[in-house]
Amino acid sequence: MKNFNSSNSSLNLSENAIREAAYYIWKNNGCPANTSLSDWNAAINQLSSMATLNSAAKKVSSTKTSSCKASTLVKKTPVKTAAKTNSKTAKKKSSK
Repeated sequence: MKNFNSSNSSLNLSENAIREAAYYIWKNNGCPANTSLSDWNAAINQLSSMATLNSAAKKVSSTKTSSCKASTLVKKTPVKTAAKTNSKTAKKKSSK
């Protein structure tokens, strides 16, 4: 695995993955001549974009999991409302 530098950060992309992506880019463009370097660079950009999206999705997923776990740890206690309390005292007063 080689280290290819992106404009934003350093990513570890395998040469085989880049080669395969460049091949499919070349095929999808109609197999034009003399485009190997631009196809290679497009493959690096495409793979690094996908890696960035995957890492962002993992961060969001782990944040949601953490917040769900935290919310289940909080013990919820029932709260009496003033309306319930007043209605009970009103019933007690009226029955006397």
